[in-house]
Parts: sequence; C-alpha cells; structure tokens
Amino acid sequence: MVFAFLVYYSPNVFFGFPETIKTWWLITISYITITFPLITVFLLWRLKFIDSMHMHGLKERYAPLMASMLFYFWVFWLFHKQFQAPHLVQTLLLGTFLTTVFVFMCTIFFKISMHTAAWGSVISFALLCSFLYVDHSIVLLVIAILLAGGVGTARLYLKEHIASQIYMGYGVGFIAMPIAYFFVNLIS
Repeated sequence: MVFAFLVYYSPNVFFGFPETIKTWWLITISYITITFPLITVFLLWRLKFIDSMHMHGLKERYAPLMASMLFYFWVFWLFHKQFQAPHLVQTLLLGTFLTTVFVFMCTIFFKISMHTAAWGSVISFALLCSFLYVDHSIVLLVIAILLAGGVGTARLYLKEHIASQIYMGYGVGFIAMPIAYFFVNLIS
C-alpha cells in the first residue's frame, strides 16, 4: 500500500523513471510480498504445520515469519541490485524486511503484535518521507497514524494482545525504518 501511495501521489520519488516501470515494480512488489507469504501460510496450514491461519501460538509464527523474511529480503535485493530503484524505495523494502526480522527475534521470547509492528513501520516511513520533503507525505503520515491507532485498538478489543504487546509492536516497527535508511545510504 505504501509503495502504491508513492507511485500515485509522490511522483518526485520516481523522477526520470517511465510509467511502465513504476507499474511493473508495483506488480512485482505486490506479488512477492503478498502472494508468496499468503500461499506459504495457506500451505503450512493445509499441511498441518500450523493449527490456524491466525497463528495464535508463538511457535506457529516461526515458519511464516521465516518465509516472509526470505521473500522480503528477495524483493529488497532485487530492487537494490537489479532495478537500482530510488533509495527511498529501497529503504521501504529493507525496512519491511528488518521489521519482520525484529518481530521474529521478539517472537522467540514473547508474543508481539505483528499488525502494530507493520503500522509502526509505516508511521516511521511516513515521518522519514516528511523529513525528505516527499510530495503528500503529510497525508501519508496522517493516514498511517489513524489506521495504526485503529489497528491497535482492534487488536486490544478482540483480546488478541495485551497493551504491552501492542506498544512493543509499534516500537519494533518504528525503529526498523531509520536503520534501513541508514543502511541503504551506506551501501549505495
């Protein structure tokens, strides 16, 4: 969703790139980061490696998170080496990978909200975009904060997590993007 926002509302990020490239990149990112993880979770469930696609237990989260880390790193590496995408796109993709790594590392010891980790990461990315003067970044930031609040509230309301797991998720996601930004600028 964030990449689509950049493509359609922040054209300055892709200055000099043809429209067809942006469309193919959106399809590629969507396919690798949505379709592959969903198929993996479905197969793990059907093969009885996990009891539920909701992954309530800590150990049920290990395999889906490891698979997601693989797919997220793959898409980052593809956009870094093969496509030589803009640094902001690489930051988004590496930050997504790092968020998943951090969630996995936390999951080894305690339950953490993967939903709020994702939204913490989006908020952090939106703030980064604001500091870099990306078009319409304030809109992205406001939408991210509202949706993150809604997701955190829903997770509490459904009693899927306690408050500390929600806040830990936001925190883990939030720190991933600045680390990704620093690393992308370091390797480029």
